[in-house]
Amino acid sequence: MDRVVSAFFRAIASQLHPKMLALLLVPFVVAIVFWIIVAILVWDPLIAFLQALFFDGGGAIAWVYEQFARIGIEGLEGVATVSVALLLLVPAMFVTAVVLIAVLSMPAVNRHLGRGPYRNVARRGSWSIAASIWNAGAGTTMFALGYLVTLPLWLIPPLGFIVPWLWWGWFTARVMRFDSLVEHADADERRDLIRRHRGRYLALGLMVTVLNYIPPLFLITPVLSALAFAHFSLALLRDERAARNLPDPSVIEATPR
Repeated sequence: MDRVVSAFFRAIASQLHPKMLALLLVPFVVAIVFWIIVAILVWDPLIAFLQALFFDGGGAIAWVYEQFARIGIEGLEGVATVSVALLLLVPAMFVTAVVLIAVLSMPAVNRHLGRGPYRNVARRGSWSIAASIWNAGAGTTMFALGYLVTLPLWLIPPLGFIVPWLWWGWFTARVMRFDSLVEHADADERRDLIRRHRGRYLALGLMVTVLNYIPPLFLITPVLSALAFAHFSLALLRDERAARNLPDPSVIEATPR
C-alpha cells in the first residue's frame, strides 16, 4: 500500500510541471466542452426518460417514493431524477477524458518520466495506438454495461455515491494500467505485473477517483490518474527487474568489449 500512496503523491508533484499541465489538460478540456454541449442538448429528454423509467410505470422504486410522500416527504422524485441524470452525464465526461488522456497523452507522460526519475527503466515494449484504443474500448464497454445494470442502486443512499465511485476506480485502473506499462514492459512482463498487482492497481484507481467528490478537485482527476499510474507502473517495473537482476540492455550495448 505504501507504493500506491507514494505514486499518488509523486503524481501530485509531477502535475505541477508546466509541460505536464499543458499536455494533459488539452484532452481533458476537449472532453469537458464536448459533453457540456451534449448535456445542454439532451438534458430535457433525459429527465423525461428517467422520470418515465423509474416512476411512471409503478414498480418497487415508485412504491418506495410513494411511501415517503405519504409521511410528508415530498419532491424526492424530482431530486432523484436529476441526481441520476447527473450521475449519467458527469461520468460520461470523466470517461471521455480518461480515454483521451490514456490513449493520446500517456506516451508523452512515460517519455517525460522516463527521462527523469525512471531513466534506468529500459523500454522493452512498444506503444500502439490500435492496442491502446482496443484496451480503452473494452474497458469502456464493460464500464457502461456495469454502470447501467447498477443504475437502480444509485437511488438508495448511500449507494448512490459508493457504487459510481467503485466503477470509476475500476475503470481508471482498467484503462491506465495497460497504457502506463505498454512502452516499458514487454508483453510477458505486462501481463504478469497486471495479474499479480491487480488489487494495488484498483486501490490506486479508487484513491484518485475519490477526488471526483471534492469540487473543484474532480477537474484534475483524469490528469492526476495518468501520472499516478505511470509513477506506480514504472517504479514497480524497475523494482521487479532489479529483484530478478535483469540488466539494462542499453548498459550492455554501451559496455566496451
